[in-house]
Amino acid sequence: MSHRHVLALTAAAACWGLGAVASKRAVAEMAPTALLVIQLASSVVVLTLVRSRRGQPPGSRPALRLRALGMLNPGAAYLLSLAGLSTITVGLSVLLWALEPVLIVGLAWLAFDHRLTVRASSLMALAVAGAAVAGAAGVASADVVGVSLTVAAVACCAVYTVAASAWFRSESDLDIVVSQQRWALAFAVVAWTVLTGPSDGGGVAAAGGVAWLSALVSGIVYYGLAFWAFLAGLRRTIPATAAVYLNLIPLFGIGGGWILLGERFTPVQLLASLVVLSAVVGIGVAPSAGRELR
Repeated sequence: MSHRHVLALTAAAACWGLGAVASKRAVAEMAPTALLVIQLASSVVVLTLVRSRRGQPPGSRPALRLRALGMLNPGAAYLLSLAGLSTITVGLSVLLWALEPVLIVGLAWLAFDHRLTVRASSLMALAVAGAAVAGAAGVASADVVGVSLTVAAVACCAVYTVAASAWFRSESDLDIVVSQQRWALAFAVVAWTVLTGPSDGGGVAAAGGVAWLSALVSGIVYYGLAFWAFLAGLRRTIPATAAVYLNLIPLFGIGGGWILLGERFTPVQLLASLVVLSAVVGIGVAPSAGRELR
């Protein structure tokens, strides 16, 4: 990978970590189903405008199965994640998302026989352990339902990453993101109608200006920018290597929760975050993935 693609994967992790903070603020006043519709709508509008300004023809669409992946992620995955986030802290949420790299590496090994080298595997384990410690502050008050929903969301995202990597062809990254999020938006509207109901609205009418701003901004960052950057990086590497950079999500999520939401950030968490950062940098500066263990 070039430095540009490393930066793309790092930017995706930052968008997901900070987007979780904005989503936490919005989901305090809106139902997860309603919030997902608003977020995806804002993302689709902005991405479509960007795509139009770049002069890409409207007929260049990715394959159907690649577009339909949007119903899995961000559709089902983020509906589950937002439902879980409504009952647990951002710190605990990003801790659970630290499971995603492990699941991706396992699925990539089963599907493609992609394996990290011994050196990279050791650094990966160190990064996951650091992410676990960094997010452990919220475990004592964990809500079982919230944790279960979040873990299910993590599993959906892991499957998405491996499938998307296998189904890439010559489509542009922006085409893929726009198409997938349109499918995800359709899924979200159905979920909002069935689970919340138009008469209730999911608290949208009563939500304040800060909640609305958080919903709109998090939609652009959490879905639009994050997925665009992640797919740009994923296209140039294998899922096992891309998964390494997802360990950075807890750093951005916990830091944003501490600064913007007043969630606790202890010296132990700071040290653990530095461990994660060091491990990811250690993997990124050298060839880190291969077809066999070395």
